[in-house]
Amino acid sequence: TVNGDPAEQWQYDEHGWLTTLSHTSEGHRVSVHYGYDDKGRLTGERQTVENPETGELLWHHETGHAYNEQGLANRVTPDSLPPVEWLTYGSGYLAGMKLGGTPLLEFTRDRLHRETVRSFGSMAGSNAAYKLTSTYTPAGQLQSQHLNSLVYDRDYGW
Repeated sequence: TVNGDPAEQWQYDEHGWLTTLSHTSEGHRVSVHYGYDDKGRLTGERQTVENPETGELLWHHETGHAYNEQGLANRVTPDSLPPVEWLTYGSGYLAGMKLGGTPLLEFTRDRLHRETVRSFGSMAGSNAAYKLTSTYTPAGQLQSQHLNSLVYDRDYGW
């Protein structure tokens, strides 16, 4: 305890899932509240700072989490910001990321799901400012990497 107030508190629901974590910092109660769906997946978190004497909410921030049909996390939506989305295929291989509707990063993979091209910057995809190209040996080892627009060429010997 700090001045009679619990220094740190952990609260759980009937499933044993953490619902609130809080502590005192510089005289304020700082908390993180978690929400879950019926499968136990995190659906939201809310951070708050309160005046412990008055209960006045001084600051808060919320973030939502979403999942695809396979149950994999694929979207985070922070307060007042566009959502961040993970684009996946198959059993969850990462194909890219978007901020709102803007592509940030895209991956091209070979039939063994190894990364062959990584496109990023300036809206990614065909308009990408940067493309990192990777090649592999017949044994599957990384053979080379080349980044356009910058001096970055690496060849690996095995």
